[in-house]
Amino acid sequence: MMPEGSPQTGTSMSIHSSELQFHSRRGTIAMLVSLTCFTGNALLLKDLSSHRHIDPWMSLCFRSVIGLVMTIVLFAPAGSLKLRRSFQSWLLASRGVLGALGTAAYYTTIGPLGAGKATLIGNTWTIFAAIMAAFVLHEKLGVVKLMGILLALTGLCLLTGMAPGTMAQFGHHELVALIGAVLAAAVVVVIRQLTRTETSATIFSSQCIYALLLSLPLAAAHFTSLNTMDVVLLVAAALCASIGQLAMTEGFRFLSVAAGGAFQMTVPVLISLASILLFAESFSFAQALGGLLVLWGSYHTVIGGFSKKLQSA
Repeated sequence: MMPEGSPQTGTSMSIHSSELQFHSRRGTIAMLVSLTCFTGNALLLKDLSSHRHIDPWMSLCFRSVIGLVMTIVLFAPAGSLKLRRSFQSWLLASRGVLGALGTAAYYTTIGPLGAGKATLIGNTWTIFAAIMAAFVLHEKLGVVKLMGILLALTGLCLLTGMAPGTMAQFGHHELVALIGAVLAAAVVVVIRQLTRTETSATIFSSQCIYALLLSLPLAAAHFTSLNTMDVVLLVAAALCASIGQLAMTEGFRFLSVAAGGAFQMTVPVLISLASILLFAESFSFAQALGGLLVLWGSYHTVIGGFSKKLQSA
């Protein structure tokens, strides 16, 4: 055993400290890339839907193709991608189908609701995932989690209590976005089980495959109406979505759940602010307050579950 204060010990601690700093910096850069790409994707989808009148199924189709191609290029050579498993495993197939439907819900509501509102509603998947995990995976709901869920649900009521352009009622677009959040939560629960047997590449590719099967028949009639700029923007949105997903996964490898979750909670904020500036998207005081409560509650739902795991470890 080396004595304390020896040169060897000091060097070892210095190397360990520099490695932690490198990992933290790498994780931070990955998260910054992720939130930039997710924000860019949402804004491009809004522009494509509202200004260029591109069918959302076309956007989903491009995202599926680009995502699948990137996955094959990056992971197939290493042997970590098994596309056939998407049709052989019912759990993997359910991840693909649920993920495709949840993404479709987001893509079809981002135009009429606005990028900010659609993203904030979609962000409530965290609270629904916590509730589902309690029943399906028997995860405990601690006090922090429960408080986070209550806060987010209160915010959701404020955010979705009025239809676009009115203060009267819960509209059908809000309902579709909310269903998408529930589906996204179900996907997370399924993924937690799949990570025991499947690689990340195989899990991600399953969504691309089933989203393509869902969107291609609906988008096929509109391919001939696309011009060059439409294709460029569709490819850019798809690349943003795929790179953002990969960067987020990379970031969580080097950052704590608390740090990574904090980064991801800024995505709806950035999208909402950019939507207000670029698309004149309006939020009433009640909606703005609801959005903040959704973010605050979702964050504490995630961190509450993580803290519980640390205490029991």
